[in-house]
Amino acid sequence: MAESRVTKKWLKNHWHYSWWKYMVLAMVCILGVNLLFTTTAYRPPEEKKIELYVSNGYVDTVALKAALSGPFFERLPEQEELTVMNINLAQEDMYAQMQFTTYMAAQQGDVLLLPRSELYKLAEGGADNVFAELTPYMDAGLIDAGRIGDGALVLRDAQGEEGVYAIAADTLYGLFDLGNIPEDSYLCMTSYSGNEESAACVMDLLFELYQTEKPEEFDDRTNQTGGSVLF
Repeated sequence: MAESRVTKKWLKNHWHYSWWKYMVLAMVCILGVNLLFTTTAYRPPEEKKIELYVSNGYVDTVALKAALSGPFFERLPEQEELTVMNINLAQEDMYAQMQFTTYMAAQQGDVLLLPRSELYKLAEGGADNVFAELTPYMDAGLIDAGRIGDGALVLRDAQGEEGVYAIAADTLYGLFDLGNIPEDSYLCMTSYSGNEESAACVMDLLFELYQTEKPEEFDDRTNQTGGSVLF
């Protein structure tokens, strides 16, 4: 039997017909490493992370997270993660609506800034199916009731009992500088959060940091139908 020899000609011929095998092998290795990292990477437990979804329009999530992170972790040093995500439901974007619906079905998110229409849609059949009743957190001082004024929104739960399930965000005009229009929007906490006290802290911080007087240029520089700020 003739001895096989590895020559330049053999290598060239082998690579010409077999390059795809190495490509597949490389892709499998990359996917394997990525899967291993994804499945073994540390993830904070529910009680040590907070997700804030801004869904009443656009917002600069990087700037908002930067502003919230310092005071949030100072108040709650045991917390490990704060996520700020923009899912803009103010525009007719089918993808955004699908994304938001998927997250709600998967019971993701702790604090929501919602347009009025979406809030009432989710509250149909009982506000407590999606939202947490906020009175206990206001009574405990976790949410400063003095800043809320008459902005507490009373809704009915599945049994017909009334409770405070949302807070009007109209006065959070500081968000205007981040591209967000807070009018006709509400802050609420999900009933499945698993980290309610920290979620209440985020709601309180939003009022502490962004509750301001209405800017003089607000009406001239906003597009109410598009939910965006015109600069």
